[in-house]
Amino acid sequence: MRKRKKPVKKATKTRKTKTPRTRNGGTWTESQYFSAIRSALRTKFRFWRPMAAVLQKASRPYVGANKLQKKEFQCNKCKQWFKRTDVEIDHIVECGSLRTYADIVPFIKRLTKENESAYQILCKHNCHKGKTLAYKERKKLIK
Repeated sequence: MRKRKKPVKKATKTRKTKTPRTRNGGTWTESQYFSAIRSALRTKFRFWRPMAAVLQKASRPYVGANKLQKKEFQCNKCKQWFKRTDVEIDHIVECGSLRTYADIVPFIKRLTKENESAYQILCKHNCHKGKTLAYKERKKLIK
């Protein structure tokens, strides 16, 4: 006959306190709520005319093997040429965070600048990513 082994007690894990879900019928955190507002604003102003004008000025007709590609766009920083899916329209002055109601109006003002000099075209994977990471690092140092 086999002897049964005594069950081993598992170490209890200390759980992090959950963030209260106070929005959308108790299903969203404050962070999710303001993130949804930020996303909706960015989506709505995606075709802002000054941004489109900057994109147009950074373009030239594509001459290459891919017959489906009509234009290519120059990165303002590295000066290389890319297809549209590989560039981003960058706000030279970052739009900033959106964490409270007080942040909404300044965020919209920075998001919707009327002059073209407030925007630049950057390649997605090198220049824009580098600028974004540098901004996040500066933000960490301020906190």
